Amino acid sequence: MDASQDDLRCGLCGQVMDAQHEQNHKVSGVGAGRRVEHVVIELRGATALCQAADDPSRTSRTGAAGLAEQLRIDLPDLLGRRYTCWETPGEYGVVRSGFEPV
Repeated sequence: MDASQDDLRCGLCGQVMDAQHEQNHKVSGVGAGRRVEHVVIELRGATALCQAADDPSRTSRTGAAGLAEQLRIDLPDLLGRRYTCWETPGEYGVVRSGFEPV
């Protein structure tokens, strides 16, 4: 295995990705992820810039209209809104679901 393969790690379990891992890996979902509080800090066109309340260095972008719909609020009320969501690590990043206003 070359060094470039060592850099490819599974987003779910953190193990090195190889043919055997891909074949045998099963997602249990039990205990995976956590609920995280966020705040919408900026709206840029159709995009909302959000920041994790427990770690201001963790920011993410999402569609503003979709986030407002998930939170069941009007789009103009999105800026400054605090909400929580369930974050689960995935193969290509973090999957967010279960949005709830705070």
